[in-house]
Amino acid sequence: MPASGLRISVFNSAELQGVILMLRGLDRELAKQLRRSIKSMADPVWRDEMAQHASTRLEATALARTARVAVSNQNVTLKAAQVGRTLKGGFDPKTDYHAAEFGVAGNRVEKVNARSRRGKSYSYQRRALHAPLRARNSKGFVFYPSIAAIVPRIASLTVQTAIRTFHEQLEKGAGNG
Repeated sequence: MPASGLRISVFNSAELQGVILMLRGLDRELAKQLRRSIKSMADPVWRDEMAQHASTRLEATALARTARVAVSNQNVTLKAAQVGRTLKGGFDPKTDYHAAEFGVAGNRVEKVNARSRRGKSYSYQRRALHAPLRARNSKGFVFYPSIAAIVPRIASLTVQTAIRTFHEQLEKGAGNG
């Protein structure tokens, strides 16, 4: 999903402020190693959480299977619906993710006019166009509930991994000297 407005304020946490200050002073190679380890730990947790909240096949395909984690020195970004191709029925997760996440207002029905191979016109009974989509929910079904559940875990994981990596580096430096 495109960048959402969900952020953690580091001003309320001394631990997060300490980690950010620590990251600013790391050399490039150690910071790269730290980003890799945070990503390798956070990615499966994020994917599992998304999969737990996805209850329809469309949600699993469009949102849960496309869940990714991107890590920089300042951010851990949780993403979904930004990779993949258009699904068989024409649903494109990159542009239509909002329908899978928030549902649709009413299940529209429409009369379908068709023509047979021999040229005879006929019409179908009315059919539901949004059958695979849930009813509208402004709080979301998959991404936002997953974010609410996972953000504290990801923040904790980031702090623990950063402190452990920094501590291991200090021990290596003390052992060599």
